[in-house]
Amino acid sequence: MTKYTRQLSLLTSLLLVFPIWAETASYMSDSWAMLSSERPSGPRCVDIPTNLTICNGIQYKHMRLPNLLEHETLNEAIHASRDWESLLKLNCHPDTQLFLCSLFAPICIPSMDREILPCRSLCLAVKQGCENRMRNYGFPWPEMLSCQKYPEDNNMCIQQVNQQKATDISCPACNQVSTYENLVDQFCRSTLVLKGKVGKLSGTHITVRGGRSLKKGDRRRNVPETEIRLSSDYRDCPCRVADESDKRFLIMASNVADGQLTANLVLPWKKDKNFKRAIHQFQKLNCKSLGREIRESASRRPHYYAMRKHNTGRYTLF
Repeated sequence: MTKYTRQLSLLTSLLLVFPIWAETASYMSDSWAMLSSERPSGPRCVDIPTNLTICNGIQYKHMRLPNLLEHETLNEAIHASRDWESLLKLNCHPDTQLFLCSLFAPICIPSMDREILPCRSLCLAVKQGCENRMRNYGFPWPEMLSCQKYPEDNNMCIQQVNQQKATDISCPACNQVSTYENLVDQFCRSTLVLKGKVGKLSGTHITVRGGRSLKKGDRRRNVPETEIRLSSDYRDCPCRVADESDKRFLIMASNVADGQLTANLVLPWKKDKNFKRAIHQFQKLNCKSLGREIRESASRRPHYYAMRKHNTGRYTLF
């Protein structure tokens, strides 16, 4: 049983003392809610639709409407959530989906009137992991997600599941996802991008041999053997490439203050659609305008204008 499953079990157990389970049917009107064009007057439980893609695979099936962002219909929640799909695919924090779904599709327990909020620690952890990468493209952390709105940890809020500690021995560069968004983002953050084999491997460094540069304007077919540090703080960083030394890798790194290269991404070379799409895009990509293009893409969506018209302005994402 996962930590998150235990949280849900605890919430359910606490609610057993309330003698109002008979009212379940009045809340479970999900089919009516999806088909009706009118806005229901009170909170209700509905099935999480498959086209609310940021919550695909989340460990519960029913969400509360209106949600915590005051979307009163499924269509509102679905349209607004699309601006956050790219953030989720960046994999900037392992609990990003949990946090976003706690807002867009908050867990619904029929016998409970109050909302189940994300804990402040969950919000702060995701903000710490994702804010800098958002700012790289001109997206500040929006006021609508201010962590001060959420309670301190308790048994009635959604807690952080994946604790990221400074002493964690996992190696971020070697645990990147191969989504299109993450590959493009890492490409723009890196000064060196190579396709090559991993030669020497230690707890702190890898040596790339037979490398070919994929950076625009640097099409070297044979890059000299290159040593890359796996972690910026020189700690041991176990990278699982020892048994794959004969395979090609995609390796991205940046120059740091001391002049050494530090890895941002070390991934086996793949043949799937998103990986190929990203590699093909590398030679066309204008990293300076990438953030603007993302913002303009969001501004062209119909819900963007409607969200900006709210008097509070709380729906203005970026």
